[in-house]
Amino acid sequence: MNKFGPSIELRGLRKSFREGDRLHAVLDEASAVVSPGERVAILGPSGSGKSTLLNLISGIELPDAGTIRVGDRDITALSERERTLFRRLHVGFVFQFFNLLPTLTVMENLLLPM
Repeated sequence: MNKFGPSIELRGLRKSFREGDRLHAVLDEASAVVSPGERVAILGPSGSGKSTLLNLISGIELPDAGTIRVGDRDITALSERERTLFRRLHVGFVFQFFNLLPTLTVMENLLLPM
C-alpha cells in the first residue's frame, strides 16, 4: 500500500434485490478502477445503485457476482467477520440521515467514532 492508500478495483459486479415476485437488477456487470490518490464522485438518480455500490465496496453486502479488491484484499472472498474487521480498520462512513445524532454538530458527529 502506498502513502495514498489502496486502489479499488471492481470487476463484473452484479447485485439484484427481490421486489415481491420480481427480481430488480441494481448493478449489472459494473466495473471500475480507482487509483491511489484519485477522487471519485458517484452520481445518479435515486434508486440507481449508488448506496448499493458503496455497501458492496465496504463489505456491508456481497455482490451476486463479480469481485471487489481494495488494495491487496479481495473483499468478496472474506468471511462476514473478516469484512467487519476490514470496515473497522479501513472504512469510514458519514451517513446522510438516520445515523447522525441531531443534538450534535456536524463536527461532533464526525468525531464521535474516533
